[in-house]
Amino acid sequence: MNDGFDDERDSSQPPGEMADRIPELNARQREIYQNLKSIGPEIAAYYLDGIRILQREDLETSASLLAHVAREIDGGLRDILSSDEAKGHIQSQLTEAVLVKLGNYSELKDRKGHIASILVALNIDDVRTLFSPDDIRTRFAVRWVNVAIQFHKFVHRHGAWKSPRNREEFEGFWYEFESILADLVGSSLNLLNRLDRILEYERPTTEIRETLRRNLLESETRREYFFTKLESLTWLEPLKEDGWFDPDWNPTPQESPDQPGYYYSSRWYALEYVVKISTHPECPVNTLVDIINAITDESRERIDNGRTDLDTVKIIGTLPINRIEPQHITFMGAALKSSQKYGLMDQEIGQTILPKLLEGGKRKLTIVLLSIMLEVESVNGRIRPIMNEHRLEEAFKKHGEAIANVCGVEAAQISLAQIRALAAEDSSVFHFIHPVESDLSRLSRADYTELIVSFTSSIFQSAEPVSITEIIQSLLQERYVIIKRIALKAITHHYGDLKHLFWGWEGNPLDEIGLETEISHLIQANSHTFNEDEMEQILQWIESTQY
Repeated sequence: MNDGFDDERDSSQPPGEMADRIPELNARQREIYQNLKSIGPEIAAYYLDGIRILQREDLETSASLLAHVAREIDGGLRDILSSDEAKGHIQSQLTEAVLVKLGNYSELKDRKGHIASILVALNIDDVRTLFSPDDIRTRFAVRWVNVAIQFHKFVHRHGAWKSPRNREEFEGFWYEFESILADLVGSSLNLLNRLDRILEYERPTTEIRETLRRNLLESETRREYFFTKLESLTWLEPLKEDGWFDPDWNPTPQESPDQPGYYYSSRWYALEYVVKISTHPECPVNTLVDIINAITDESRERIDNGRTDLDTVKIIGTLPINRIEPQHITFMGAALKSSQKYGLMDQEIGQTILPKLLEGGKRKLTIVLLSIMLEVESVNGRIRPIMNEHRLEEAFKKHGEAIANVCGVEAAQISLAQIRALAAEDSSVFHFIHPVESDLSRLSRADYTELIVSFTSSIFQSAEPVSITEIIQSLLQERYVIIKRIALKAITHHYGDLKHLFWGWEGNPLDEIGLETEISHLIQANSHTFNEDEMEQILQWIESTQY
């Protein structure tokens, strides 16, 4: 963020065009000013004006002006770095003995609220620590309290008939306060310490929210620090109201300067906080849904950020089943196809989203998800599923039975459509499969084609025979050998109910090239049930076969 200074110039030599507006600052003052801007531009402006007042010789009321500036800076910082709840807790502990430890009791007894806010801003939540003279925060608190209570004495007139106070009367307090500011906000580390204090608030005040949004979290480093450490559920609603989860915050992938053509996805730290608290049992579901719906809104231009995609799917996985919507599932399709896809995306879909839909009995959503999971793309002339083969196999082996129970034959229709598309492009991709396997647990490192065939066959094996009779009959008429083989496997599984489809074969099935394995298995598995006519038919087929 440009603060009006040239980093390559000496801080006491501002650019010529800025000379009339920016006073001369030494290195410490410049650091204080820059970090005050990170907290609040108004506070920083007051500080800059304080420097101007110090450097001018023509102001007769400079003591009062400086005191007013100091009081505004002090008050602004306390508003941001303390909360009313914490102040009330500390104020109740400010007994006479404690105030005596801090300074002059007669000056402090009527300033308990001011003192409490200073202690809270310094992360002091138990005044007993003030009785430890070696504690750095105690010494700092004593300094801040004793300089801050002087400001009100100089702000107003001390008598219309008297001469204005000399600037020198307040200069000592100003320089002491400046030293406190240097320790309080004068480095990036101290700003992180201030964020630590803010992170302890149960709920952010308006002042804190504004300074976070407009100033403190403008730095990516501080955003990472803040949202990584934030764990309070009560911050979710205020942060949403302030727009931290709006899709506009989703980082656009950036090209690597060292590897042209390679893009990397930056982290959306605020959304990572949502992922973290989304599993909390009291997390407001409506808020999560609003956040997710905005990100997955199909009318918005998609930002291809793999990190964001994964975080979004993780949050969807925590939603109640009745709050998962079709657009959430179609979003996963885009995420799986993304060039920025993270490998964990496949795992999240297979291990969290799919079983959640199945357990909730969401047939239509499961069908949509299955269609996505089974999609393929062509890469250099080779078939590549958009979902990792290992994760796909893992999901089908673990949840295949549930898929069959929830989706029925409709799941097989999806995979059959994919098989037809692959066979139309190159039927040879299925030639190596011998035999068609229905038991997914028997597969070992199956490739996509073997997996989809076995998945289809397993669905038919689990189905009620009466529900698949017409489907199997139609499959036997298809042009693709692999589909006929799947049909024969289904007849073998349900021979008692579907045998008429085999014995009603037009022509000689033994003449069909590529069906030998499945026909052989069917005959071997059921020959003990064949009657005389069926045995005779088999012999005729054997004798008349063309090869």
